[in-house]
Amino acid sequence: MCSNWKRRSLKWRSWNWCVLEPLQAAPVIIEDGAFIGSRCIVVEGVHVGKEAVLGANVCLTASTKIIDVTGDEPIEMKGFVPARSVVIPGSYTKKFAAGEYQVPCALIIGTRKPSTDLKTSLNNALREYDVAV
Repeated sequence: MCSNWKRRSLKWRSWNWCVLEPLQAAPVIIEDGAFIGSRCIVVEGVHVGKEAVLGANVCLTASTKIIDVTGDEPIEMKGFVPARSVVIPGSYTKKFAAGEYQVPCALIIGTRKPSTDLKTSLNNALREYDVAV
């Protein structure tokens, strides 16, 4: 049994487990028309903009670097995916005392195009006709 320890909110799940969330916990916001690819992970504090596309295996946390590589210079942000962005998993090199290692990030490689809409249209059709998969 879980208790309300140090003023944390308590959420019960149907299988009788509970999740303790700090009062300052930020929600996950996924706006309309966003496409979330298979095996994506989106956790606390992330905001995915309208009609954004997250490719397979993208992992987003509030502290994950999201790097826009569409321009001449990379633009880094955390916790927010702009509307109509196409995002894929990536990595960048980070220096540690023990050496240099690759750390996961998310890369914005472009914006959603009509061809992207065609690729995601099957999901829309399944939702429109209430087809369970």
